[in-house]
Amino acid sequence: MTGAFLDTSGWFAALSPKESRHKSALAAYRGLIEKRATLVTTNLVVAEMQILISRFRGAAEGVRFLDSLYQDPSHEVVFVDRDTERAAVDRWLRRFTDQRLSLADAVSFEVMRARRLRRVLALDTHFDLAGFELIS
Repeated sequence: MTGAFLDTSGWFAALSPKESRHKSALAAYRGLIEKRATLVTTNLVVAEMQILISRFRGAAEGVRFLDSLYQDPSHEVVFVDRDTERAAVDRWLRRFTDQRLSLADAVSFEVMRARRLRRVLALDTHFDLAGFELIS
């Protein structure tokens, strides 16, 4: 296994016992870690995760999440540049104008495409629509 992408929807469900799909998301996340998959995400997803964790568990937990993430070599955070963002708009947002895709999702799709990642820990069906394989 080479790698998988972490989307906010699946990652947050894996880390949050109160989420309805927590058990399956956690099992999928642990499975990726056990297989030593490289877990790729973007700084946009990290920002979404930090605010969700802060809202539900407090600001200190949000900071602990960031500290832990940046110290974990199995998690790679791609910092999105202007070219990637523009490619995401052109390739994904313009293509799926009938959907309510976020820029964060479109950037995730573009990073996955560029990195040749097919699998994603996500609950968001937009990833399936874009041709990626959901792992949860």
